[in-house]
Amino acid sequence: MEPLEFIRCTPADLDVLRDVSISTFSRAFESQNNPEDFAAYLRKAFGRNQLETELRHPDMHFYFVRSEGDLVGYFKLNTGNAQTELREPEGMELERIYVLAGFQGRGMGARMLDWICGHARSAGKTYLWLGVWEHNPRAIAFYERQGFVTFGKHPYDIGNDRQWDWLMRLDLPASKGMAPDRGPASDNTI
Repeated sequence: MEPLEFIRCTPADLDVLRDVSISTFSRAFESQNNPEDFAAYLRKAFGRNQLETELRHPDMHFYFVRSEGDLVGYFKLNTGNAQTELREPEGMELERIYVLAGFQGRGMGARMLDWICGHARSAGKTYLWLGVWEHNPRAIAFYERQGFVTFGKHPYDIGNDRQWDWLMRLDLPASKGMAPDRGPASDNTI
């Protein structure tokens, strides 16, 4: 199994982050949404200014995941008041997690999630939570296999279209494998 590197994004990564964010979100959801609403959402969520603001926010952290030099995925973690719900100090939100198309079906998502759980525990968090679109059964099944349980829902607007995300939570027992964290701009490998 090839090692994965987890690399914290900086503002210098803005263009690559924007490209991968738009391409992965579009591939996953564009065909299921109204084109005008979808385009409006892309402009708002993945605009240069929006992403640059998020990259500079002290409680929002994007990570690229690489394998043998290839970008295989990315994710976004929120803590504190940057969380879209809950905002409890003991929780961490996994707002986005995507594996690029050519790397899906190879266990990358589970390996990424394992690292994220270890990172959250090393940051003193006792649970990880996320929102997943109620009409995304494949993602819901993946999270359930990883131990997440549904505890509520919240609205998620794509343009003018109000949709609903299921809120899912994973309690983080201290005994599960810990991923090392060597600081905010670290390269971490598992």
